[in-house]
Amino acid sequence: MPDTDLITIGAFARACGLSTSALRFYADAGVLAPVVVDEVTGYRYYAPEQSAPARLLRHLRAIDMPLPAVTALLAEPDPARALVLLDEHLADLDRHQSEVRTAAAAALGALLAIHGSASGGGGGHRDQVSVPTDDRGGARSPLGTAQGPEKGSTWTRDDVWVSGPVLAAAIDQVATATVADPDLAVLDTILFETDGQQLILTATDRYRLATRTVRPTRFGPAVWDATVHADDLRAAASWLRRRHAVAIRPHRDHVEFRMATADSVDRDRTEGAGELMTHHAAQSDDTRRCCRRSTHDFPDYRAMLAALAPVRTRVVLTRAALLDAMEHLDSPAVVLHTTSTGAVSVTTANSWTEPAAPTDTATTGDFVAHTSSGSAAATERVWHIPHARATGPAMTIHFAVTTLYPAVATAVGPDVMLDLIAPDQPVLIRSADDGDLSTLAMPRKPEPTEEISR
Repeated sequence: MPDTDLITIGAFARACGLSTSALRFYADAGVLAPVVVDEVTGYRYYAPEQSAPARLLRHLRAIDMPLPAVTALLAEPDPARALVLLDEHLADLDRHQSEVRTAAAAALGALLAIHGSASGGGGGHRDQVSVPTDDRGGARSPLGTAQGPEKGSTWTRDDVWVSGPVLAAAIDQVATATVADPDLAVLDTILFETDGQQLILTATDRYRLATRTVRPTRFGPAVWDATVHADDLRAAASWLRRRHAVAIRPHRDHVEFRMATADSVDRDRTEGAGELMTHHAAQSDDTRRCCRRSTHDFPDYRAMLAALAPVRTRVVLTRAALLDAMEHLDSPAVVLHTTSTGAVSVTTANSWTEPAAPTDTATTGDFVAHTSSGSAAATERVWHIPHARATGPAMTIHFAVTTLYPAVATAVGPDVMLDLIAPDQPVLIRSADDGDLSTLAMPRKPEPTEEISR
């Protein structure tokens, strides 16, 4: 039984401004671990004195500090040295911003050279735009920060209010794991779930399973789920991106997405509430979109995740570095290698021999020659992943790029975590900052000469 002074993960998340999924991600990444994990229930508990490091972690991630640098700063016992680490990162940010400003000035100059220095009056070029901010440095929402309905707004217990652009991004992310299959229509749907604390979107095409958590700005106490046609959601995504906030409301045959503003006067809820409205039928009303619910039961993805064998090797790396490796290798299939000392690299698949494991001193983009029995020497490209960290036994896993690339490209935040079980078992790809995204990706057999197709 945990100490009564300890804090549950949910309460700790609310106190420090991080989501529970982000806390689990950071714990598994070795950045901020709970002081107690109940052996029976798996519940995680934090100590009150961990609140300050957790808030610092949140702020460091808000200024795009890489996860290895965050880990080093939080573990640094010398305050002066910790300040140096922060100053070094801020200096890097300043250099990057200077490069961006230089590029922006060049782009403006090139544009003016083409179109002239003025275009038909108006207020001219605006150098600065002032945006109200909250205490976390983000844009302040006109909806405020308190949970629950605001006075004068239309609200029901089933409503979930979320950022429109965030929801559109979440739909785009999980929709990569959908597929149009006439025999299994449920594979072209996205499952919406709310437990009164978060909104979860899930999709699967049998090769990938993607689940995205979104933190609502407001939510009612009701618990509900709805399986929604992915085509309708894709069509609604562009509308969602242009709405600061939307309220999601489930109906019998559809899910309604309505503009959510504190001073809006919505239609009465009973108007058309019992009628089936497709996405196309709602086009004339620009304050809402309606997407059809599917009659098919969504697969029990939680049972699928629970049935996975224990993780043997865990890899933490930057998303951009892994994408860069796949893009530069330019191969339909790639092989991920880890060593027992923590090095990580990606190679092209090779038809004549299993690629050799990378050395711990390999550099990005190394070319290594291998020779197999009865064959001439062949050159294989080995792309070392900088600043990556692998813990656990060495492992080699083959992937089709069409499976691995979208799973990594749609990740949340700058870092991804790969949970490896075995070369022939699914790999769980996780990322988290504000909300999280987890994708289960199937590896492929080490037969690189076969055509990759699905």
